[in-house]
Amino acid sequence: MVQTTQEKPAVTPELIVQDYQRAYRQLHKREAHVIHLTAEWYQVNGEMVHKLVLLREIERLRDFTQRQRKATADRGTIQKLIARLRGM
Repeated sequence: MVQTTQEKPAVTPELIVQDYQRAYRQLHKREAHVIHLTAEWYQVNGEMVHKLVLLREIERLRDFTQRQRKATADRGTIQKLIARLRGM
């Protein structure tokens, strides 16, 4: 068996829990309660969630947070332009 020098690190349950908690906190500004139960199952805020669903939810939370940040930045740019126009 040949090993490459650039192997991907394993996605551990601890990393999944940390990623979900971080993504949830960034979006909702509060903590999520996540427990790894078995190889494929987690408990998230009192609900049983499969690993694949949790991974998709992490991605969704990150995407939504990015869209919010972009919208906020866009509003800031528009407000600056309006202020400049008013100053003319």
